[in-house]
Amino acid sequence: MSQNHKKTFRFHYLIDKEFQLKFLAHYSLLFISGVLVTLGFLYWLNQAKYDGGAVFRLRQDAQTVYWKVENEDAGPSEAKEKFVPREIYLPNYDHQLNMYTIQFDAVVTLSILYLLLITVFSVFKSHKMAGPVFSIKRSLQRMASGEPIETIRIRKGDEFQELVQVLNEVIQKRVSDGAKK
Repeated sequence: MSQNHKKTFRFHYLIDKEFQLKFLAHYSLLFISGVLVTLGFLYWLNQAKYDGGAVFRLRQDAQTVYWKVENEDAGPSEAKEKFVPREIYLPNYDHQLNMYTIQFDAVVTLSILYLLLITVFSVFKSHKMAGPVFSIKRSLQRMASGEPIETIRIRKGDEFQELVQVLNEVIQKRVSDGAKK
């Protein structure tokens, strides 16, 4: 093998461009949709302001706090500011929640969901590749052992359609050459 051939072969990664780019597009779309859902969820979480439904439960008992306000009715000897009591409902902190723990839990949960989706997608996508490979392998084993050969049949949406077509041409030629003898 010449040195020049090794160099061009080493840098030629797209061998079957249509198949490889379609495969890349499927996984890229799955990944991009996952990122968009995660970003949308985090945006919604940050817009919720943690005031009641998304993150915290509010306590059922009101807490009294004092707000500092200007005393408009104050005379010359009275203070210009006064404290007014107000009752507010504070979040019920079962455990420490901060932005990191909230987003960490969301990202981990969504990542597990995406892992499951990618697993399901991979099983179906690999089935479209494994089926034709199995059929090709079985036909080549029959051809090598001298058994009668049939044309390779694969489903319409399977991958490697061109390869199966070429192998079927080889099989047809071998069958016709065997019939002539």
